[in-house]
Amino acid sequence: MVPLAHVLEAEGWTVSIARLAGHGTSPAELARMTWKDWLRSAEDAYNALHDRCDRVAVIGLSMGGALGLYLAGRVHPAAVVAISTPIRVRPMMAKASRVTARVLPYAPVVMRLGPREVAMRRYRSPYRRIPLRSLSEVDALLQAMRAELPRVRSPALVVQGRRDWIIPKDSAGELRRGLTRADAHVLWLPRSGHVATLDRDRAHLAGAVNEFLHAHLDRRAGREAAGHGTAD
Repeated sequence: MVPLAHVLEAEGWTVSIARLAGHGTSPAELARMTWKDWLRSAEDAYNALHDRCDRVAVIGLSMGGALGLYLAGRVHPAAVVAISTPIRVRPMMAKASRVTARVLPYAPVVMRLGPREVAMRRYRSPYRRIPLRSLSEVDALLQAMRAELPRVRSPALVVQGRRDWIIPKDSAGELRRGLTRADAHVLWLPRSGHVATLDRDRAHLAGAVNEFLHAHLDRRAGREAAGHGTAD
C-alpha cells in the first residue's frame, strides 16, 4: 500500500496505513490471528484517523479490501475502495487448505506475488512461509463481508486486474451487484495481476483513486483524509 499512499499524500490527503495483526511480524504470529483480530486492527486505524479528520475513506487491497467493505457496512465512511478483493475463496483451494493444514501447518512461498519490476520488489512481503489456517480465516471474513454488502451506503470503487488469477474472475462484478444501496463502480486494470498497487497500471490506479476521493470527499472542508487498509 505504500506507493499508493505516497501518491495520495503528495496530492494533499492525510494518509494512514494500518498494519493488520500478524502482518509485518512473523508467520507464527500470523497463524495465531483470526479475521476478527484483523478487523480490530482496521477499526483502530479508522478511529484514530477519524479523530484527526472529519471525513475518512477506507482503501484496501485483497483481504484488506474485504475488511474495508465490511467496515463500510458498519461505520459508513465517506467512501470505500476495494482493490483485488475476492468475492469468495476458491472452493478447491479452501478444501485443500483445510485438509493439508492438519499435517502441514505452513506452506512455503514458492512464487512471490507482485511484479518483477526492481523498484517495486522492496514492497513485497518477506514471509517465506504462509500459515494454511489463515486461509480459513479469510474464508470466514469473506462470508461476513458478503452479508454486509447490502448495508453499505458509502460510494464504492471496486478495482480488479485483468491478469489477476488469484481471485475468482467474477469477483468485481459480484461485489458490484452485492452493493445494492451504494453508488458503486468497477475499474478494470488491463495489465495488472493481484497486487495491483505494485503492478504496471499502478499510476492509472492511483490517479483513479485520487479522482474518486475528490468526487466524494469535500476538500473545501479543510480536514479531508484517505485511510488505507493493508493487504495480504
